[in-house]
Amino acid sequence: MSTYLWGTALLALLAIVPPILIRFGRGRLAQSILARPGAPPALLTPADRCAGRFRRVPGVLGLTRDAIAFESRLESPAVLPLARVKRVLTANRMASGRRLWRAEILTIVDADDHAHEYLMPRASAYQWRQHLGAWAARQKGRAGPF
Repeated sequence: MSTYLWGTALLALLAIVPPILIRFGRGRLAQSILARPGAPPALLTPADRCAGRFRRVPGVLGLTRDAIAFESRLESPAVLPLARVKRVLTANRMASGRRLWRAEILTIVDADDHAHEYLMPRASAYQWRQHLGAWAARQKGRAGPF
């Protein structure tokens, strides 16, 4: 076999293997979260925390009764209490201006006006909109606007 074919095969292998490993890692992480004692999260989806224009940290984003938690094997868990959420946005354009074609950005702005961006599939973003919309409606019924 020629060097060109070996190089092409190696390049194809390097493009295919990392996403498969990330997907299996997310699955194992989600299983460990669901196996923890206590109430399971109301919503648990694969998501990437945006750490820059092109840098993403793969992990799992979960919604519990009182917090939004992002967990990854690459960094410590980040928990944002729902009481500190000021605004929730979904779009196909990141704050940096980068446009997305097959995914959406869930942007959560906290009480300190710090934006947390999570990249996820469109179906997951739809589920997050529904769950957070229901949470916002409950908040409006209790204590005025959210």
